[in-house]
Amino acid sequence: MSAISVAKKDFTDTRRTKTLWIVVGLMTALGGLMAYVFGGSLAGADAETFKQLYQAVAIVTAIIIPIVAMIATYLAIAGERDSGSIKFMLSLPNSRLDMFVGKFLSRAAAVTATVLLMFTVVTGLLAVRIGALPLGFALGVIGILVLYSLTFVSVAIAMSSMVASRSRAIAGAVGAYFVMVILYVFPMVSITDVVRWAHHDLLGLAENPDLYDFVLHTSPFFALQKALNLVLPTDMAFIPFRGDRVSESAAINAESAREAAMAVDLPLYLTDEFSLVILAFWIVVPLALGYWRFERADLG
Repeated sequence: MSAISVAKKDFTDTRRTKTLWIVVGLMTALGGLMAYVFGGSLAGADAETFKQLYQAVAIVTAIIIPIVAMIATYLAIAGERDSGSIKFMLSLPNSRLDMFVGKFLSRAAAVTATVLLMFTVVTGLLAVRIGALPLGFALGVIGILVLYSLTFVSVAIAMSSMVASRSRAIAGAVGAYFVMVILYVFPMVSITDVVRWAHHDLLGLAENPDLYDFVLHTSPFFALQKALNLVLPTDMAFIPFRGDRVSESAAINAESAREAAMAVDLPLYLTDEFSLVILAFWIVVPLALGYWRFERADLG
């Protein structure tokens, strides 16, 4: 068997998971409900209104998508090790690489299908309720959300390959979600303040605001919001890192604070385009580390 064969079999098994179907159903229903409610009071509005509501739905669901990815993936390999079935799978003509890649492909396909299903419903409902459909914009947002969802599939597969029990896989998934999403959505502490304290106060190094902002930018959730700027109109863009960099002369000459902020030149690693590199990093690096650990694991 090859990685593709493993992926096909695993995808079939994943489709039979009742818990996953329940989560997918609830997520699709939530997206559809938001689209129906938001769009209902704005019938006859223009494409700009569609984009505003679509962005709002995308940000809200971006908090939930990682949960779907984790539920679909956290037992992909750890579950096989916990039950002992991994010995049977590797007794067939499957290498560890075949199994690792096949599991990733199948779970990535399942999560991607979930995102596509939900946003097909959202797009259709908003288009009908509002009476406008900027298709290129909608496809751009969906593409970025798929890339975002794959970062959590990659992290979950990597963590699943590093543990040998269901309990540890669950703990790892919950911990990853907390660190990668919750701390940025509901900040109990300021990430930049913590980094500034460690860098400047603890180590005694000169302050470096660009470094502190970059650490914040490395969050997949934060990078998603920056990546959406690539398809959003300028007046709807998410513009962090700019306010404290506006010069006094630029602020005086600009018609608005937002205009002055948008005119600021950021380092490459803080730009909207670089957010795609960050999302790609969260896909590639965890997979590489996960496979490295899985290849050396004692499965006995």
